[in-house]
Amino acid sequence: MRRRLLDAALEVFAEHGFDTANLDQVAAAAGLTKGAIYSNFTGKDDLFFAMMTEQVLARVESIRSVLAAGTADARNPQDLRDIGGLLTEAFTEQREWRLVFLDFWRRAVRDDDVRVRFIAHRRTLRDAIAVSVQQILGGDPPVSDFTVDDVVTVVLALSNGLAIEQYVDPSTLSADLFGRVLVQLSHQV
Repeated sequence: MRRRLLDAALEVFAEHGFDTANLDQVAAAAGLTKGAIYSNFTGKDDLFFAMMTEQVLARVESIRSVLAAGTADARNPQDLRDIGGLLTEAFTEQREWRLVFLDFWRRAVRDDDVRVRFIAHRRTLRDAIAVSVQQILGGDPPVSDFTVDDVVTVVLALSNGLAIEQYVDPSTLSADLFGRVLVQLSHQV
């Protein structure tokens, strides 16, 4: 039931926009009642945060799989290119999720109460991403001005920014750009 609700919420939020969509539409799309939503989630925001957690953790797990299948050297350029390709594929194939994320992000920027909850959820997810970054760095502390948190911020900003550019004009984004940037960034940390 939870899976059906999350899938339906993504579909409805992407189609109507987060602010315009309502829980009745989500329940109808899931083929369930509104009560089913409230038995699993506290409301629309909770649905969003569950989707965000799922999306980020799926990407983190994919990155860990690439690293586990790769070489002993976690800074291997091919592994970094593979990770960049994986992240590019994620925002290319999951356009609906990114649009919902941007809708909610806009809301969080404008509403202090929403921003506080958004930041709390993002920090938890950033911590999960930081574990993968630390794995890529080989457990060594950075030897430059970049901290692990700096690298997480750059990777998130790059992912969001490249997605925005690709959605507006797909011809501007080469499939290997993210990976090439990760390789260059690895030379700086």
